[in-house]
Amino acid sequence: MRTNRTRVLYVEDDRASMLLMRHLFRKKFPEVVLLEAETSERGIELAQSCGPSLILMDIVLPGADGYEGLDRLRNLQETAGIPVWAISALAMEEDVQKALEAGFIRYIRKPLNVEDFARGIQTFFDEKNQGCLP
Repeated sequence: MRTNRTRVLYVEDDRASMLLMRHLFRKKFPEVVLLEAETSERGIELAQSCGPSLILMDIVLPGADGYEGLDRLRNLQETAGIPVWAISALAMEEDVQKALEAGFIRYIRKPLNVEDFARGIQTFFDEKNQGCLP
């Protein structure tokens, strides 16, 4: 399933959030393949088989939550080095600190500020020297 195209995995159980992210990536980053999973378990499977450049993970998920998902990703050889950003409606400063201390690289609050989020994604790929984004 691996290709030469850049992939971002979004692990999210909320349909409206998923639709927003699909629209955002189609409009702002059409050359990026957006992979989707509704649970941490499915996200881990996709991360292992597809090797995304970045994982965006909701904190509140059915089954294993985002923290458990992150822990499992960190303990698998194939996924240990993939950066994972938390995306959550949990917006208190202690929620942000807890996520960053757990190992999430960034914490994005919902509702998304679409322009700020898109700039953050662009910066991430610029810093990774992916060369595939405008």
